[in-house]
Amino acid sequence: MRSVRVPDEMARTVLSKADGNPFFVEELTRSLLERPEVAVPDTIQGVLLARIDRLPEQHKRLLQTASVLGREFSLALLSAVWEEPGTAGPLLSDLKRWEFLYEEPTAEEPVYLFKHALTQEAVYQTLLTSRRRSLHADAGRALEAAYADRLEDVFDSLAWHYSEAGVSDKAVTYLELSAGRAARGYAHAEAAKALRQALVHAKNLPETGRDRRLVELALQLAASLLPLARFQETLDVLTRCSEALDPLLAGPYFFWLAHTHSYLGDLEEAARFAGEAISAARRCSDAATEGKARYVLSRDAFWSGQFSAGIQEGLQAITLLERTEDRWWQGQAYWVAGFHHYVLGRFEEALDAMARTHAIWEALDDPRLDPSWSTGYFQASMGEWERGIAACRGGMERARDPLNHGAALGFLGYSYLEKGDLHPAIEALGESVQRMEQAGMRQLEGWFRAFLAEGQAATGKLDDARQQAGRALEVTEEVHFLYGIGLAQRSRGRVARAERSLDEAEDWLTRALQTFLSLQVPFEAARTRLDLALLAHARGDFEEAASELGTAHRLFGEMHVPKYVERAERLALELAGPLRTLATPDPS
Repeated sequence: MRSVRVPDEMARTVLSKADGNPFFVEELTRSLLERPEVAVPDTIQGVLLARIDRLPEQHKRLLQTASVLGREFSLALLSAVWEEPGTAGPLLSDLKRWEFLYEEPTAEEPVYLFKHALTQEAVYQTLLTSRRRSLHADAGRALEAAYADRLEDVFDSLAWHYSEAGVSDKAVTYLELSAGRAARGYAHAEAAKALRQALVHAKNLPETGRDRRLVELALQLAASLLPLARFQETLDVLTRCSEALDPLLAGPYFFWLAHTHSYLGDLEEAARFAGEAISAARRCSDAATEGKARYVLSRDAFWSGQFSAGIQEGLQAITLLERTEDRWWQGQAYWVAGFHHYVLGRFEEALDAMARTHAIWEALDDPRLDPSWSTGYFQASMGEWERGIAACRGGMERARDPLNHGAALGFLGYSYLEKGDLHPAIEALGESVQRMEQAGMRQLEGWFRAFLAEGQAATGKLDDARQQAGRALEVTEEVHFLYGIGLAQRSRGRVARAERSLDEAEDWLTRALQTFLSLQVPFEAARTRLDLALLAHARGDFEEAASELGTAHRLFGEMHVPKYVERAERLALELAGPLRTLATPDPS
């Protein structure tokens, strides 16, 4: 804008109305200089609209056409959409001189930009709906022609133009393609946004084939909502397209319902829909979907404490998935098998299963499969704290989605807790609990609350610890997560012992031991016996303390967990000197 001196009264008017907004100051000043006799609008939008309204008709139409293309646009694209070829150049020169537009000086081809985003928006709003839609459709066709050999570069622009044009079939196509590209780059929030828009436009498709497209889009949306931990939204989306389900999509549809109910802790519904998925998949000879449904059953067997049955379901899932090219879900099946082996005290098999998942993760280069935080949990539990912390931290840093990040954070906190590094443990576990609660992932919420309570008790925050331990038990009981119930019971016992409430501590620790024994999880049973030994010693029952220590020592030896064998022996020395009841571990 040229340098001019404005009268004092005009300057006062500008400054009072602009309220310090530099762009408003500039536009107000320009408007007053152009038409000093006209009343000044009170808003920047009003000033812009007044200036636009004073443009010659042809200039206004060109500016409106440009506004449909966005704040930045190429001359080539504008020329393809402009209805009066050959006239754009002189009009653009005027619009540049009047400072509506300016030209990008470094671009390889002529590119123009609106002076300000507010200018582009104000011009765009002056278009009648019918002309706006027509221009968007023209822009879409022009982009398709210009980028025919590289449409992926303009998926987003095509999706936007055809959406605004109301061309439903092309809007759905390009929104779906845009979402697929975003999902491949792990931008699942962006993918989900595009697919939500696609579902809206899909309702306007011709009746023939419309229901199938709605289900296809819903399934893609479910796949992006999973890493975002948007489980309830997934159920809502799937429920809305349940009518007139295409038989070929029934298997995948029921699988996603089973998968989502499983994450929300509704194991009964998860099992029902997994059964529906398996039946539908068999009718279509769809091994991949049946394998994925059996993976859900394997994972749910973990939540319900049926670990041996879960391993068998997992083996069936792996066998089915190996007949397909779906290696991603093979990795998931190995991953859940690793947890089953872990709780059964089969650490070599657990680590082997995670190594198989690790190999698939590296081959696919997909961070959602990264099993590092799971491996880290196993290592920290076995007393390899530094390795566990490093593995969990690496998994957390590589996580590209809220679900895996939150889980990795929780197990990192546990690893710190096992090491005795309490402040980072409490910080990580507290954040993870909050994330799991927000996501509705009740099993992990309860799991991590139990650990958080123990960390708080160890730092003397006994009121907080009691509250967290109580909530951990409530949550795990609500979703019938039996292993988690045992962990929460033990947590309540440890908190009570820290409070010197020895009778209460004995009650809860005994319940935890009974839970672990009924689930046939010897490692947690043995660790709980260490707690009972400490409690018995505190009560002066040295014979009971020796008995519990001896049993724990024997179990740790049988499971080949040398760190815990050493811990039992060290505890024996600390409590009462060498206890003769300690069994000698099997050297094999």
